Amino acid sequence: MLSLNDREWKTFTVGDLFSVTRPDARTKDAYNEGDVPFVASGAMNNGAAKYCEPRKGEKLDRRGCITVSPVDGSCFYQPIDFLGRGGGGSSIMLLRSEKINGFNGRFVARMLMQTLSAKYTYGRMGNSKTVVRERFMLPIDAAEPDWQFMEDYIREREIMQVERCRDFLKHRLDEIERERE
Repeated sequence: MLSLNDREWKTFTVGDLFSVTRPDARTKDAYNEGDVPFVASGAMNNGAAKYCEPRKGEKLDRRGCITVSPVDGSCFYQPIDFLGRGGGGSSIMLLRSEKINGFNGRFVARMLMQTLSAKYTYGRMGNSKTVVRERFMLPIDAAEPDWQFMEDYIREREIMQVERCRDFLKHRLDEIERERE
């Protein structure tokens, strides 16, 4: 089993690894219900405040990025295209890099959130200029982020979780079967 303790770690700044942008100006209340996540500042449900119907011809924010809430520092990897809250000071920030994927992106989002959630509050919100200077730690290989290790680590944890769920369901089905008899 992969361990975080036997890795060498190094501090990186967000701006050294990611480009930081903001979504177009939009608010969730301007949309009808639909099936596209509206990602805003929020610490639950991958930041999805609701599911919306995009406007005709509206360009969605591209998946494969990490969203950061300036209000509470919550960070999430976005696996599907979405509508991001943009415009005001509490609009989310989008972190992009060619190096991230669904596995290592979740790892990085968690590491970022550990740093940012302790710093960002409604009274002390982050912004695009401050987030690029934020420092956080990642495991390294030859002084560079070990993207493959991060991916392998999350894949392994995901398999373990699926196995736990499978074992629980099997046990529960056995119990139900015994109750029927």
